[in-house]
Amino acid sequence: MTTQGGLRRCVRLLVWCFLLLTLTGCSATQFIYNRVDVLVRWHLDDYVSLDRDQRAQFDERLDILLEWHRREELPEYVLLLDDALAILDNGVPLDAARDMADRIELAAIRFQGPFLELLLRTGKDLRQKQRVEFVDAMMAKQEEFEADRLARSDEEYREDLEKRFDAQLSRYMGPLTPAQIDRIAAGVADMTRLDRFWLEDRRVWIEAVSDILLRAENDWPDQVRAMITGREDALLPAYREGIDHNGEVILQLSRDVLISRTEKQDRKLRSKLIVLRDDLAALAAQGASTLDEDPERVITPASG
Repeated sequence: MTTQGGLRRCVRLLVWCFLLLTLTGCSATQFIYNRVDVLVRWHLDDYVSLDRDQRAQFDERLDILLEWHRREELPEYVLLLDDALAILDNGVPLDAARDMADRIELAAIRFQGPFLELLLRTGKDLRQKQRVEFVDAMMAKQEEFEADRLARSDEEYREDLEKRFDAQLSRYMGPLTPAQIDRIAAGVADMTRLDRFWLEDRRVWIEAVSDILLRAENDWPDQVRAMITGREDALLPAYREGIDHNGEVILQLSRDVLISRTEKQDRKLRSKLIVLRDDLAALAAQGASTLDEDPERVITPASG
């Protein structure tokens, strides 16, 4: 495993855990997952207005993707959560945490390809006016991000990170102890500020995608695929080093907080993970039941 690959996986692990944490609030996992198609469509509406036929085609493709995800991927998430509970039993060993991150990286990769193909097929249906609308919306979002995030001082940047860590970990474990709060502060103080690099990289990427979409050459989907494949290699060295460094800080920080959890925090954490595991298992069973009712329906998202 390369250093960058391993640390990128650690970051994705943390983000994934935070996402799952959000879904577990009020046992809402099944409610939200069963409505994720609506959430995706709302988000798409922020970027481009589809006509009735385009919307129908997008909905059909999205339904196929989500059914595949429910049937094939959710059972893997259940296994991951079973293993996460075992990791807690064993004292959160570093090698086990890294192995978990590797598996989550693979899950992200498995989803990334089909989701990209959904977007590319939707892009093929767009008229030139809609492409311009989409490009303008992407750049407007970029400018909002730049105005909001670059205005922060270094102190404000670190305060935001500390609050984010505290809020997310507290939702998992309950109120943090003073020692855990101090550990977060020490970890954040050691992190490299990356928002400037991220926004610069994001602007370059948006400009390149915009050029491809507006030129609309026959092979434009292949151009986008090639650009995404090579995006990581195009990162500035300082940005790549910062990602590596921060990934290691995040992994060690999260592990230290988990190791130092109190009995009360341990009970809450396990309870949330078990509820989430059971909710995902129920969702996976729904997917299997749907396939049993119609065995002729093969649900596999298109790939490049």
